Amino acid sequence: MMLPVQQFGKRNSSEPRFSMSHKLGYGVGDFGFNLFFTTASLYLLYYYTDVLGLSPSAAGWVFAAALIWDAAFDPVMGYLANRTRSRWGRYRPYLLFGAIPLAASWMLIFLPTGLEGTALLMFAIAAHVLFRTMYAVVNMPYLALGSVITSDSNERGVLAGVRMLFAASCGLFAAFSTLRLVELFGGGQSGFLVTAALFGSIACVALFIVFASTNEVAISAAETESHPSISDTVLMLRSNTAFWLISGGMLGASIAGTMFNKTLPYYFKYALDREDLIGTALTVLTGAVMLSIPMWTWVMKRSSKRTMWLSGLVIAICVYPTLYFGPETTAFWLPLLALAGVGAGASYLGFWSTVPDTVEFGEWRTGVRAEGALFGVVVLIQKSALGLSAAALGEMLSRVGYSATIAQTPQTLAAMKLLMLGVPLVAMLIAGAFVACYPIDQQLHRQLRIGIARRRRT
Repeated sequence: MMLPVQQFGKRNSSEPRFSMSHKLGYGVGDFGFNLFFTTASLYLLYYYTDVLGLSPSAAGWVFAAALIWDAAFDPVMGYLANRTRSRWGRYRPYLLFGAIPLAASWMLIFLPTGLEGTALLMFAIAAHVLFRTMYAVVNMPYLALGSVITSDSNERGVLAGVRMLFAASCGLFAAFSTLRLVELFGGGQSGFLVTAALFGSIACVALFIVFASTNEVAISAAETESHPSISDTVLMLRSNTAFWLISGGMLGASIAGTMFNKTLPYYFKYALDREDLIGTALTVLTGAVMLSIPMWTWVMKRSSKRTMWLSGLVIAICVYPTLYFGPETTAFWLPLLALAGVGAGASYLGFWSTVPDTVEFGEWRTGVRAEGALFGVVVLIQKSALGLSAAALGEMLSRVGYSATIAQTPQTLAAMKLLMLGVPLVAMLIAGAFVACYPIDQQLHRQLRIGIARRRRT
């Protein structure tokens, strides 16, 4: 049952722990967003090539163009959200008024048009760009909202764990059900359209719950009236070394995830000859992410966010070469996909639990607090990596001779395997180098908060 906002009240300066119902109310938003994000990540490139009929190269660049536009727009949206003032706060109004337009733009991607050739390509680009624009308008404020629900680092870690649990459970749902629902609703473009409408409706409900279940309480009265300038925001970002370190870790993990996850359906269909197990494979992968989140949250609370994240990276780094040199049987692959999901769970939790702490790191070093702009930049980096990786994958699939719906040559399959496992291995090694240098632990974050509070009183 949804609780009214006024029941939550405002916390005092000591910031007592807020209840699990508050955390669930915020975290459920990631279930809604991942009905879009995860479904697009797992199936949209496959939809473009094997349903819509675009070439791998064209499909990759459709994906890249939309994500790069999204990435460029994210910091602008973060800056605008940071300057928004309303009776609902800075960030919550975007969830209330943006949910339905976001769902409608998602459905437009799968609208059967009867177009062909260049006209079809232009429509695919326009629809995807519109969707990514609306996604930024709603998602950026949601991400920044997590920084103003609480300023306590431990609570933020738990909050990130709840978010990731919802995100992973949605990933499990999307991986398992998407193609099954498409077939249930008639298959082809029409089946994808009805499935998109269903997912969009569920997402709207989730975002309305976030709006009604949260309050922006970790902002002082002075901050509420402040409007960080662009130059001040740039200064904060330039000085925020902790932010750039975790961004480097996220960049490597994003490239690895894109190359691995997007190639997996093709590999099961053409190399393992088990198209019927594509959904099962992705379900195993995302299900392991979901099931690992409570374990990684426990590890994080008893060690540090850095240690937890590095542990997951080590697991992933071990899985990729094992898959590459191991037998090509589903009995071998499925358990290792589960292990890869466990490693990915640590990366997701590690990144999204550390980003809010870098808000205080930047404020402590420069006196500027601009969580909206900070989240905008980090998502710019993430989505640029995802978009360019998708474009690179599409180009490389074309260059190695991939052609949809026909048997692939042994050379094409070998190149596909290298793209899926070799590139992610290198990217994860780079990510680990960045994460190992991340400086913020619980003790340092506590000192940062004390220093910031003293500065505000002077």
